[in-house]
Amino acid sequence: MKASDHYARIAQHLFDTVRTATAGRRGVTRDSYGAGESLAIDALTAFAHVQGFATQVDRAGNVMFALPDDTRGQPLLCGSHLDSVPEGGNFDGLAGVVAGLLCLMRQRDEGRRGAHPLRVLALRGEESAWFGKAYIGSSALFGRLPPALLDARHRSNGATLATCMRDVGADVDAIAAGEVLLDASDVAGYIELHIEQGAQLDDARQSVAIVPSIRGNVRYRNVRCIGEPGHSGAVPRERRHDAVFAAAHVVGVLDEYWKAELAAGADLVITCGVFGTRAEEHAISRIPGEVDSASKHAAPTGR
Repeated sequence: MKASDHYARIAQHLFDTVRTATAGRRGVTRDSYGAGESLAIDALTAFAHVQGFATQVDRAGNVMFALPDDTRGQPLLCGSHLDSVPEGGNFDGLAGVVAGLLCLMRQRDEGRRGAHPLRVLALRGEESAWFGKAYIGSSALFGRLPPALLDARHRSNGATLATCMRDVGADVDAIAAGEVLLDASDVAGYIELHIEQGAQLDDARQSVAIVPSIRGNVRYRNVRCIGEPGHSGAVPRERRHDAVFAAAHVVGVLDEYWKAELAAGADLVITCGVFGTRAEEHAISRIPGEVDSASKHAAPTGR
């Protein structure tokens, strides 16, 4: 068997194992600082122990894997996140951690070492879907997690971030104080393999590319478009103040602005990720009086 086939089979085994442990109805659900993410960490840690790798949980709850006999100076970090959005894709984040583990295996099997000792970092809490903030695990490492965020509530079970972090062994007091848990000067560098989540590589007929930068973002979490509710069968067009039609107009204007910016050479994306009428007002016979981007919108009742 070719070496590449051997490692490919191991990678497939790891992907299948973690998928099985965290499968939902349509995808995988690995909640940040929650049960799904912990199941993924447990599966990879069990594999690492069989391989004889050293494992260490840092004070932010992230996990580090290494060759136990490679104790040289500044390490090169390689890894990604293990949480997912609800019903997300199995390779998102996980592929980067699996790739790092395979690199450790190959170094061990071939008796080779890089210029720096390799450490594989499995990060917690990088998705924003669960507590409304991205990069939680990495921000905590560098003392940059806003203390107020520790009171944020898990979208499903309502537990605070502080509680969830403490449950996985994180040093919440140090994180709240902004203590630096990992000094960047102690690390030689960081590299991450990640799946593409668009279609540009397919369009270019390429299998791999180097990402020179990543887009920043500005997010408006509590946008409201307020109209006037009314009966759908009784109010004529000229008397209506339909919040859905108004919000749709705003989105259309944003789309025209987006096209103009792209034509001018800008690098820009615009997304309306949460958008809906108020759940308590759902009815097909009602003119919507409000559209917002903050409420949890329940499914229509069928009235």
